[in-house]
Amino acid sequence: MEQKRLKVFLIAFACEPHKGSEGGIGWNVTNQLARYHEVHVLTRANNRRPIEDFLQDKTDSVPVFHYYDLPRWLMFWKKKRRGYRLYYYLWLYFSYFRYRGFVKRGNFDIIHHLTFAQDSAPDLFVANNPGKGKTIWGPIGDCRAPEFIRRSMPWRVRIQEMFRIGVKKLLTGLDIMRIRTEKNADLLIAYPQDRASVQFRRPRKGQLIFYPQTGINPDEPEYRLPERNYPEHGTRLLICSEFMHWKGCTFAAEAFSRLAQNRRDITLDICGSGPEERTMRKIFSRYRVADRVRFHGIVPKQMMLFHLHSADVLLYPSYHHGLATVILQAMWAKLPIVALSGDFVASAVAEGAGLCASGETLDAAIRDVADKAARILDDPQLRRRMGERGRELIETKYSWSVLAAGMNRIYQQLVSGEPFDEYTDYSNHGA
Repeated sequence: MEQKRLKVFLIAFACEPHKGSEGGIGWNVTNQLARYHEVHVLTRANNRRPIEDFLQDKTDSVPVFHYYDLPRWLMFWKKKRRGYRLYYYLWLYFSYFRYRGFVKRGNFDIIHHLTFAQDSAPDLFVANNPGKGKTIWGPIGDCRAPEFIRRSMPWRVRIQEMFRIGVKKLLTGLDIMRIRTEKNADLLIAYPQDRASVQFRRPRKGQLIFYPQTGINPDEPEYRLPERNYPEHGTRLLICSEFMHWKGCTFAAEAFSRLAQNRRDITLDICGSGPEERTMRKIFSRYRVADRVRFHGIVPKQMMLFHLHSADVLLYPSYHHGLATVILQAMWAKLPIVALSGDFVASAVAEGAGLCASGETLDAAIRDVADKAARILDDPQLRRRMGERGRELIETKYSWSVLAAGMNRIYQQLVSGEPFDEYTDYSNHGA
């Protein structure tokens, strides 16, 4: 396939250097793609200072950034975390009306909505396509909590989950621009690896493929830590996440506590903070294992990577989650992971970097998390194989350079008019 230098317009609400999560996705994808194409990026004006500071001495292969924030009288929605989704939704509309003329005049080959990875919010550039280029929506997706988890949720969490699902259904079914985005995209990219989990209607004129939405850059200095040593018996477990219920932190706390009843040699390190910390501490107290648990709070990236290199198993039984960056960082650190089947984290872990627990009830699932962790701790050779496989997956599939090379090939295929194999995982496109 002939490699053409294209003119690309990316919509990346979150895009900032030295960040993880969505900000890191936006930053790394846009900068890696600038190696191949002329890349223009629409992002928040709030990101201008760190972006310009980072790029002040760089001139080669850098994106052109365009900035927009909501009018001052709407900025209050961004001041508290609970308002950021509404702020994002409004930003999508206002930024379109501000930049649609620029896109129309820009003669772009590709118009690509990149972040956030929400399939319930529209993108008006994709829905209406003010230019003549091909449009892409994604990677995006959604994962529903298993029924046995929904039944066991605390009332506070259950109400939050019901509200989230209700708003999602309302936007997905009634927002005309959301419907037009899905129908008019030339290419939909979803991050589930399973056709049955895709929630989209069939696009009117486009196609749908699978592709990862998250990666890491192992060339950064922080990743240059000594290789892991594998003792005969593992003793340290690790929880590393924001303490939100859907990230499975309380399940991980329960699993460790059960495991610790019969294993006096294990300890638990915890990095992070959030509203579920009180519940986690109550679990440790109830099982009388609090003296073997160390809370470190929110730690710098370098310290977090140190913990990943020092532990023997990472517990991450989330139940509706995109592929968390810490999972990939654990893979690079050769740290085996225990995840919960049915989550997008588990789809990556199941490639050989750890074990996935399951169960028909919450109690059975937590018990299986503990059993899977014990199996890894008791088998140094299994731990070594999983660690090596995790590192291999980063090098061949989940590094930003590989993901950008694959996205470049997707762009070339879309522009050339060559059809895609629908509902196919294209994560090997950058290899």
